[in-house]
Amino acid sequence: MAKLTSWLRDQPIKTALLRLILAGTLIAGLSIVVYLLLWNALISLLAPYVTPTWLIAVTILFVTGAIGGSLAILIAIMTAAARLFYRVKLADPLQQLEIGVARIQAQDLDFHLTPTAPDELGALVQAFEKMRQALQDALQTAWRLADDQKQVNAAFAHDLRTPLTVLQGNIELLTLQKAGQPLNPDIMQDMQQQLDRINHFIQTMTHITAIHNIALSPTPISPSQLTHQLKDEAQKLAGTIPFTWHEELPAAPDHPLAVAPAAILEVFDNQLTNAFRFARTTVGITVTVGKKTVEIAVCNDGPLLTPAEQANAQLPFFSSGKAADHLGVGMYICKTLCTAHHGSFSVANTAQGVTATARFAYL
Repeated sequence: MAKLTSWLRDQPIKTALLRLILAGTLIAGLSIVVYLLLWNALISLLAPYVTPTWLIAVTILFVTGAIGGSLAILIAIMTAAARLFYRVKLADPLQQLEIGVARIQAQDLDFHLTPTAPDELGALVQAFEKMRQALQDALQTAWRLADDQKQVNAAFAHDLRTPLTVLQGNIELLTLQKAGQPLNPDIMQDMQQQLDRINHFIQTMTHITAIHNIALSPTPISPSQLTHQLKDEAQKLAGTIPFTWHEELPAAPDHPLAVAPAAILEVFDNQLTNAFRFARTTVGITVTVGKKTVEIAVCNDGPLLTPAEQANAQLPFFSSGKAADHLGVGMYICKTLCTAHHGSFSVANTAQGVTATARFAYL
């Protein structure tokens, strides 16, 4: 029985159903023949004892028993075949799908569906599992984006308080001036600086929102072209701080990569900006083009990060005492763009200093 069950489970549904019907029909046919022979033998044994008066009744009994017994055997065998088919081919996948639908309706996606047979329903269960995984990934992405947006909004509101407070104070000072008295140029300059700062905040918020909704598409570029663009960008931003350059390219440096160069350059710009800001004497840049990723590590020999700075460096609008005038969105933009590029971003203390590492998986 175990071998029959295993064999049926591996068959396509249509094939298993047709073969079960055929087998059930043959078994029922043979059983009916055996039954009729036994029934006929039984009636034959009773025949010598039947008087002419009971002949019609015995004949009716014979025909009724033959037909009724045959139908009963046919129904019993085909019912057993149907139950076997349902238990082996339908019960488990239908139960899994029913449970899956119920858990999705309850907004619970923390489960897995496993096909029990390589048939049509097994393929349906596998497709349902892929749909569940895609839905879970989409919801997790939506939750992450919503949480990121909350952080951005909270940080934006917090950072707006300073320029707004300064503007309010300056306006109060202006209202105290007597009519006809010339405006204080220092106050006017301060107000203009605060307005510029607010405009900068708004532009940054717009850029962050655009990055949250970005869908990167690959633009073919060879490893040698990519590293040339990166090195040229480093030379433009270097200023008075020298940098060292190290690159590791594949054996075929002209084979095109499936990456988004604009996103990589924006991340690299933010890495360089922070590195040159905090470096004491030098900045080290290492670009590695691997089989699956492009990795860019930028290290500066400035002060090491405190534990709090390491934990919060990638939060939006985070700033430390070392760069209090900086908006603090550079590392957050790096993290967001690397995630959109199916990669990762990290900032850590190393033996050489503080290293920001960006990884970009091929699209």
